[in-house]
Amino acid sequence: MDQSGTVRFAGFWVRWLAELVDSIILTVVATLLELMFLGAWYWIRILAMGESAGSFSESYNAFMFQVFNALLYLVLAVPYYIYAHYRYGTTLGKVWLNIYVVNHSDHRAITLRQSVIRCLSYAVSYLPLMTGYLMAAFHPEKRALHDLIAGTVSVRRAKVIQPEVV
Repeated sequence: MDQSGTVRFAGFWVRWLAELVDSIILTVVATLLELMFLGAWYWIRILAMGESAGSFSESYNAFMFQVFNALLYLVLAVPYYIYAHYRYGTTLGKVWLNIYVVNHSDHRAITLRQSVIRCLSYAVSYLPLMTGYLMAAFHPEKRALHDLIAGTVSVRRAKVIQPEVV
């Protein structure tokens, strides 16, 4: 909310920019972890197992790199989005742009259940052709499909009130 008490919804392009920042962060971390894991496996094969292998780049094919990187990205992204939205109401990309994900009905912090549903609903928003994400450009409250499914909304500069512990 702004100072007048009106809700400022986070629009498509600002959310897209925040997602780009989060994706870059996750991609860099996943790639570094991939190189560390594959590098360690390469040296284990050579030193401990006595295998004769070519260079590092010859030891693994491009398809394997892509699959391994996609799996690492997924393993990092799911807990990142679930925890960040639940615990802080935002992610590293969103906090930079003052975007917070809140409960649609009362604009308070989202529950863990909502965070999990929202994250898993990203897959639905991607299909077909990212139509679920594009909905945010046309929805009156700038809600994407995963927001509608989880009962959330992205707002600008909202103060998130943490739910009471029962």
